[in-house]
Amino acid sequence: MKKIIIFLLISVCFCNCSRKKEAIDFITLNETEFNAKPFDFPHGRIPDSLKQVHDSCMGFSFDANAMLIQPKDTFFIGSIVKRQSLKIVSVLNDLGLTQAQLISRFNVITNPCYEKRVLHFPLRSILGENFILQLPGANEALNKEINDAVSASGDAEMQTGSWVYLDIKYALKNILDTTKSPAGLRYRKNLLDTSNMVLTTVESITDISFIINTAKDISPPLQTLLKNKPHALLPNSKVTIQLFYISNNKFQVSLNGFFPVVGQFMKAGLK
Repeated sequence: MKKIIIFLLISVCFCNCSRKKEAIDFITLNETEFNAKPFDFPHGRIPDSLKQVHDSCMGFSFDANAMLIQPKDTFFIGSIVKRQSLKIVSVLNDLGLTQAQLISRFNVITNPCYEKRVLHFPLRSILGENFILQLPGANEALNKEINDAVSASGDAEMQTGSWVYLDIKYALKNILDTTKSPAGLRYRKNLLDTSNMVLTTVESITDISFIINTAKDISPPLQTLLKNKPHALLPNSKVTIQLFYISNNKFQVSLNGFFPVVGQFMKAGLK
């Protein structure tokens, strides 16, 4: 009888130890392991000037593998997507937890920082090739003038507000290593699918301003409009844009919102 009890105890211990080893493990993907083209910066790697702004403000370097400004589809932190088609198969809300429950587990680092840097690349690389401003009270000619100035800008001065670093690796690991809910188990299954990857880390900026120099003097009607500090909405977005007059060949474009800039996709396995 004693031998049977010892055998059962050893068996239980072995089973428990085996289960403990079945823990989620995250591994960073390199750009050859997924369809990275939509996340490439138009001129190659993430610009050094943008990286320098981040590293200087935050005090640490973040090795991202995706530029999140350009993709046509919006990828939120916690999104599980197909590595090649980039189709979203699960999102963080699929875990069945409230937003407050999720956010409380995030690793969040934020730092108010108002550095100015000159960007040595076209401004539309950040704003998007289809970026078009429609200013209230402006006719077609004035809208064309302001949009032509944005398109021609190759060395705009950028000032960033607060940088926000969000990391959910440990939150996901803690949730998924213990979840028993159907929703959590479905998310876990998709996460462990070797054809999928998950966006675990995101760096965002809360406010951005660009100072644009124009090749020729701003027309008097546009100067008058800019002096009124007009507001506009970013196309297909709730982000607010405000323009300011600085001089007859310089104006400022300020965007107020939450802007994901770069991120890190990872694959998940069991360890």
